[in-house]
Amino acid sequence: MKIKWTIIGIIMSVIAIILILENRNTFEEEVKSADHNEIVQFMEDMKKGKEGEITVARQYYGGKSSLANDASEESKGWLIYHLKSRYDEKTKASWIEVTPDLSRFKQSKDKPIDIITSHQQCGYIKYKEDLERGTGQYMLTECTHKWEYELP
Repeated sequence: MKIKWTIIGIIMSVIAIILILENRNTFEEEVKSADHNEIVQFMEDMKKGKEGEITVARQYYGGKSSLANDASEESKGWLIYHLKSRYDEKTKASWIEVTPDLSRFKQSKDKPIDIITSHQQCGYIKYKEDLERGTGQYMLTECTHKWEYELP
């Protein structure tokens, strides 16, 4: 009887590993996040009136925000934005259509992060520098529901 359960356990472990690897490969093929150079190129093309598309994604790892028992849960999963630049020849105006994909993302109830949750338009992307920290972040600016959002 003990051998039977050992064999069943091994088979279940192998199946689980195969499923995890299969899902991981499918996701990597489906979503290729834009890097810094692609975002800059997207911004330059948009200034020239060219239409284009990129996908930006960021992984949040979840877990507790501290070691305390009552610590809040962090957001978890992949936050994905599909961006399309549009240009109207008559008005010489350009904009970005933002379509969020939240199917792999779980928002924290205790410490929610500010994200785009529905399709909307934004005016442009800018780089916002944090001089105190010596870092920066690309921002979607002049959006339909809010002035700006961080790009994942």
